[in-house]
Amino acid sequence: MAIDKNKPESIMQLIDAAEVIKVARDLIRIPSPNPPGNEAKVAEYIVSFMNSKGIKTHIQKVLPDRYNVVARLTGQGYSAPLLFSSHMDVVPVSSYEAKRWWCDPFGGEVLNGFLYGRGAADAKGGLAAVMVAMGTLADHRVQPPGDIILAATVDEENLMRGAKALVNSSLISGVSRVICCEPTNLEVQVSCKGRMWAEITVFGQTAHASVRGAGINAIHRALKLMSKIENYELSHHRHPDLGESFWQTTMIQGGVERGIIPDHCTLNVDVRLVPGQTPDDIWKEMEGIFAAIRQEIPDFNAGISELERREPWEICRDDQIVRALANSCQMLKIPLVFSGYIGTAECTIYRRAGVEGTIFGPGILDNNAYKENEKVSLEQLVQASKVYAATMLKWEFD
Repeated sequence: MAIDKNKPESIMQLIDAAEVIKVARDLIRIPSPNPPGNEAKVAEYIVSFMNSKGIKTHIQKVLPDRYNVVARLTGQGYSAPLLFSSHMDVVPVSSYEAKRWWCDPFGGEVLNGFLYGRGAADAKGGLAAVMVAMGTLADHRVQPPGDIILAATVDEENLMRGAKALVNSSLISGVSRVICCEPTNLEVQVSCKGRMWAEITVFGQTAHASVRGAGINAIHRALKLMSKIENYELSHHRHPDLGESFWQTTMIQGGVERGIIPDHCTLNVDVRLVPGQTPDDIWKEMEGIFAAIRQEIPDFNAGISELERREPWEICRDDQIVRALANSCQMLKIPLVFSGYIGTAECTIYRRAGVEGTIFGPGILDNNAYKENEKVSLEQLVQASKVYAATMLKWEFD
């Protein structure tokens, strides 16, 4: 088939809707919950799919039995490579959540125009869409201007160790732009919140619990700190797309034994940042809360142990990758909407290696992912694959 990359009807004809849906269903039916982190069978599926299309793949070991799959569709060589990144892991389905599903969370059921299952939106739908886009170009022997690289990564739902391993390798050398295939409701997302995790440990003094008032109860002091955190408004400028920065306590652990006054208690704090605010700014404010508590309790003692930091970011709407995506949406008559991503995506890791990016994919994140009856629209799955294919064909970057 002769393909004219400037004609939308040619690109639209390339994508087989049935194949997109099949691949997405197949991926959902391979459970890959993280924790514990079990992406190996998904990786095997992707390697098999790419091999069937004649697309070269490389396996990058990240952790024992956990590895990234990097597939490269060879281009004509007059444009820099374009990276698509999507993760293979999904969040677990708890026993309580499973009771609220109308179907098997890993069954890949289709009903009323939607595909249901864990990862349907986040992010096996996007992964399937880009796999089929690359595979279709290979089937039709269409060479894009530059190489197209798919990074199917591990551990995105935890510490993003898959993306971190990639930026420390030569597998994406020469790449300057990335599209992260997360659920955006087919909106082009040009900004993203940052995220930090930290353990805040409050210290006390052990004593025998039979003596009333003995020792220093670290749990009591931690609860005081947690109340301060909950009622504290972070200093920042509101972002037009992402709103405000905030933090909240997500876990609490403390105590030595049932009959001992606890000498330590740890709060896990999740922080969400908008562009313009840095992680260091946040911990200065936390230290300020410690100081305020010491005005009431002079011997209050607490420490901060940062577990993970992901900086917030935004990209200019006039950037080449944003324009390429926007043109593809318009070419395929998909309403063009610019917005911001309220979660975090691997773009923040790639930026550390100088790779700017944007987020675009099928499905809705808010009130859909991480919960029962996660789903993605079949129409959006196919549309996303078409947008990815069009962007691959039109991407030119010196």
